[in-house]
Amino acid sequence: MAKKSESKLTKHRILRSSAELRNVLPHTRSFSRRNFVAFIGRYSKVIAKPVSGSGGAGVLMITQVKKETYQVHRGAKRKTIRGKKGAYRYVRRKLGTRYLLQRRISLAQVGGRPFDVRVMVQRRPGSSWVVTGMLAKVAGRGYIITNIKRSGGYVLPLSTAIQRSNIRASSPSVLARLRRIALLAARRLSGYYSSQLVFGFDMGIDAKGKVWIIEANLRPDITLFAKLRDKQMYRTILTYRR
Repeated sequence: MAKKSESKLTKHRILRSSAELRNVLPHTRSFSRRNFVAFIGRYSKVIAKPVSGSGGAGVLMITQVKKETYQVHRGAKRKTIRGKKGAYRYVRRKLGTRYLLQRRISLAQVGGRPFDVRVMVQRRPGSSWVVTGMLAKVAGRGYIITNIKRSGGYVLPLSTAIQRSNIRASSPSVLARLRRIALLAARRLSGYYSSQLVFGFDMGIDAKGKVWIIEANLRPDITLFAKLRDKQMYRTILTYRR
């Protein structure tokens, strides 16, 4: 049997094939000169990241700061560059293997730092998908990525993060949307990854309370949930792995 592609572009295409999920996926394309110029011409902030891999490695953000002037944010460092061609050449030199481009969602913030949401969706063989855990990953100071190890960020219970954030929507309504979309996404992806029993979705919430799917992980790190003071979600996640 041929090995299933684990590319972020493959997972994005599968999710985009659902009419219900299409409008919660940021515009995403493979990295090329043409796509780069189109993206930075259309969006104020653009993410470039590896097609495979995880942990926030190799992620860059390109921001238009004024006409024909761009800032490239990599780790905690920033570089200002003139012109689209100059920005493309600089970014291309920093890239390793295959990359993709993605519209940067203006993530909600806690204390001036962006955060996204890890949603764990699991099933037992022959059973339905269940959301077993949700938490907020808050970026380290000066970082665009929310990976805890790489940015020096921290985790929070999701309801706490929403209450402390700039989100202009009620916590119960946002939580319900996250659950509904994560379950739809798990069902859609399991049509391709038929043996998969777990998905870890990185999801974003913007200030208006709209929910986005940033990417889907086939081998999500469950130790994030062990960092929460309340270990109930962590214990639930573990029971599904036995």
